[in-house]
Amino acid sequence: MAAAEVLALIEQAAAEGWTELDLSGKRLTEIPKAIFQLKKIKKLSLFANQIKTIPEEIAKLENLTYLSLSGNKIKEIPSIIAKLHNLEKLYLYSNEIQEIPESISSLSNLEVFNFSRNQIKKIPIKIFELSKLKVIRFSQNPISFPYNIPIELTHSSNSRIFNYLREIYLKDHRPLHEAKMLLVGQGSVGKTSLIERLINDHYDQNQPQTDGLSVKDWQIHVNSKDIRLNVWDFGGQEIYHATHQFFLTKRSLYILVCNCRTSEEENRIEYWLKLIQTFGDASPVIIVGNKKDEQPLDINRKALREKYPNICAIGETSCQTGEGIKELSNAIHQEVGKLKEVYDLLPLPWFEVKEQLEAMTNDFISYNRYINICCQNNISEEQNQDQLIDLLHRLGLVLNFREHPLLQQTNVLKPEWATEGIYALLSDETLKTDSKGIFSCDDLTRILDPERYPTERHQYLIELMKEFKLCFALDCNPPQFLIPGILPKDEPEETDLDGDTLEFQYHYRVLPDSVISRFIVMTHEKIHENIWWRSGVMLEYKEGSETCNIARIKADPEDNKIFITINGKPETRRTFLGILRDVFKKLHQAPANLEITEWVPVPKHPKHPPLDYQELLGLEAMGEDKVTIGKLKLKLDLRQLLDGYESIQQRQKAQNEAARIDKQYNFYGDVKDPDFIGGSKMTGDQPNVSINADNIGIASMSGGKIESGAIVAGQYNEASNDLEDLLQLLTVMKEAVQFFPQEQQEDITIDIDDIEAEVKKPKDKRRIPKIKKCLTALATAGTVAIAALSATNTATVQLTEFVDNASTLANKFNIELAIPAPTQNQTLPPAP
Repeated sequence: MAAAEVLALIEQAAAEGWTELDLSGKRLTEIPKAIFQLKKIKKLSLFANQIKTIPEEIAKLENLTYLSLSGNKIKEIPSIIAKLHNLEKLYLYSNEIQEIPESISSLSNLEVFNFSRNQIKKIPIKIFELSKLKVIRFSQNPISFPYNIPIELTHSSNSRIFNYLREIYLKDHRPLHEAKMLLVGQGSVGKTSLIERLINDHYDQNQPQTDGLSVKDWQIHVNSKDIRLNVWDFGGQEIYHATHQFFLTKRSLYILVCNCRTSEEENRIEYWLKLIQTFGDASPVIIVGNKKDEQPLDINRKALREKYPNICAIGETSCQTGEGIKELSNAIHQEVGKLKEVYDLLPLPWFEVKEQLEAMTNDFISYNRYINICCQNNISEEQNQDQLIDLLHRLGLVLNFREHPLLQQTNVLKPEWATEGIYALLSDETLKTDSKGIFSCDDLTRILDPERYPTERHQYLIELMKEFKLCFALDCNPPQFLIPGILPKDEPEETDLDGDTLEFQYHYRVLPDSVISRFIVMTHEKIHENIWWRSGVMLEYKEGSETCNIARIKADPEDNKIFITINGKPETRRTFLGILRDVFKKLHQAPANLEITEWVPVPKHPKHPPLDYQELLGLEAMGEDKVTIGKLKLKLDLRQLLDGYESIQQRQKAQNEAARIDKQYNFYGDVKDPDFIGGSKMTGDQPNVSINADNIGIASMSGGKIESGAIVAGQYNEASNDLEDLLQLLTVMKEAVQFFPQEQQEDITIDIDDIEAEVKKPKDKRRIPKIKKCLTALATAGTVAIAALSATNTATVQLTEFVDNASTLANKFNIELAIPAPTQNQTLPPAP
């Protein structure tokens, strides 16, 4: 639009007394001075221009409640902007701003402030005094905050992080001064005796073996501070390994205990180190060889240190003589002192609530009782109450499932109540041998302490086990339940499959025992003739009443592999395989460090090493039509081989979508939700956090589909679907409906309303297929609408954010959302 046309528009606005003016995408290099005469203007949009400065005359627009200057080239915010006392929403997204002036804290009516994608290094501390500021976005800035952010909050929305920082600033606070130490290793290596020596300097030659899990407190003095060390002692028997993995977490110190009398292989040292890397990320590890009075520890220390750099010490002890205990204690003190999480800050009222919950004599309280405790400690805002209970849940200090239809009745409980009840079932010999993993309500009455686990709480414990995917209900009356983790190891005779088969393999760096047991739970509705064992299951695929295919899914824990074999109707085999691969994809999303590859066998050569499936897809994408296997002097038809696993249309669609996304949908380098932080880096010895712009974001596009970034939310919950954030995203999407063609607006609004209705339901009642259908329609409509626009303008920007938000919602629900390509070769601008 020519300058004369812009000026004419401004003159018209002045003459007619407009309260809103949109000059987005007009290629303006400066804000026209005539705008500053619009005394009645309340909403001013200047998206996607080339404006470099905000003149001081901006202060003349005293009635402004909404100002957007996103997508420009602004380097500085003038202090005089503080004169806009009525301003409620300020958008400065995607500029070159390096500093936020202190005067911004004078905008007492500010409710929304978005300054993502700039070069801002710090936030003025007085901004925390803006009591009405509820929505803030600051991702993709190299910001160093004045306080350390707990790792459990780094994947929360920007607004939640800001709220935590504001609470720290406005209220008295104190360091957490707690850490978690986990002892792992094989059974009978002396973990419990080691704890007794460390804490009480006591040794019992007849110390019983730990069944399940034991948690003890150890008060230590580190860096002149009293630290509470929560010591978790894991029973080493194999029967518990699948369940232990729910409690192997980050922000922990690991003690890997092995027996000096046995070999490195018998101690399974590398198995445990890989497991710690998978679930504990870079948590420090101390390897302890126990029973050194009988034999020295004989392991390749140098090789292990090179392979696993998180090993910080290797030592030897004797619980019987006390030798090496002092050295181990010193090493523990030293490593605990290095854990930055120990110094996380909590507002004093939050800390007081935490201590009251930990001190409560009851194993559980109602959520209303929790709210009363918060109010008694001056935590009256619902947002703070929710945020505190979520933080304590992720820290593992309490359990809270307020969105679960059955678990919500008893909302806050001690983790020990759950863990001790679950491990009591896992330890019961009758369930393991006679019942072969199947239990009834009568078994709960027989096994559990009636005072601590009254009959009316039994269903609650069962629901917890279902939530953790530890068991599932059998189709029978009276009710019975199966725990795959304590099934017999022996594979039944009737697992052989006749005729031609389709085979697929997963190879793991380390195969956690929980993968196959959780898979059995997640696919229990397809189990064929109740054929199951601890490391495998038989499943069936039906169309109507006809059984088309039988599948054997079998884990090999020693080789770290899972094998899928399917027989039956050839035309439905790959459909069934696709269903099974979707289940494994969900399982593989957490933990983040689970390294998996996919493999397929060489046809008619079952003893030959299998072929890397992704390598085959890559060859096809490069235009190859043959794959050569030199040892067999064989050339395979590549398309024919791949057609057995996925149709050519599916493969081409994935390839085309990946290429289009790379070229046309590169919103942020990859698709990222600007309202979330991922990959935050804790820096410095003092409480401080640096958010690196290169590491922001929780989702990425892979193979043309949106895949969830793996969010490890803590030991008791797999992912966070925060209701507040979900509804906020839907609200933003509703605001963008006006930019669609009028004939589409009603249908789009209906789809958003349908999603909102599902979001408000308890998690297990949400219809994910319905949400997926609506999100696909919305993403498609947004993409088509963008392609129809001939120039970058407000609508383009708003619709781009609309598609991005649809992607973010899909990400939160672990939905694969295929986004179609636009019909024009245009680069999409950043969202405002």
